[in-house]
Amino acid sequence: MANYELTYIVRPNLDKDVKAALLARFDTILTDNGAQISKSEDWNTRKFAYEIDGYREGTYHVVTFAAEGTKAVDEFDRLAKISEDILRHMIVAVDPEKLADAHAKQAAAAQRAIERRAQREAERNAAQNQAVAARQARTTTTAPAATAPEK
Repeated sequence: MANYELTYIVRPNLDKDVKAALLARFDTILTDNGAQISKSEDWNTRKFAYEIDGYREGTYHVVTFAAEGTKAVDEFDRLAKISEDILRHMIVAVDPEKLADAHAKQAAAAQRAIERRAQREAERNAAQNQAVAARQARTTTTAPAATAPEK
């Protein structure tokens, strides 16, 4: 059984219910033709580098599945090409171990980015606190000493 990762871009102006029906329909096309879907998830809407069919952005959807033969892949490809709601699609055969490694690397990179962001925020807060303390120190040392009233 071969493993595949399918990415397709849906028009951004589709109604929520219409989009859900479209995604369900194309997932059904895969399963009806012998594919076993392990993951079908929506990514967010992203801007394109260039215009596609008059659109500057689209909603990405990723499906990971396994199939015996190419019947499911061929049928999805055929129907996606004639669908007006799918702007682009790409089907890639993947090695599950390499895919798991890639996902692990992606998760690790995301975690490192979060940690770097937190470190920069901590450094920024420390610098701000130090500046406030220095300002307060200057105002207390330069303020004239209060004199006691004469009797």
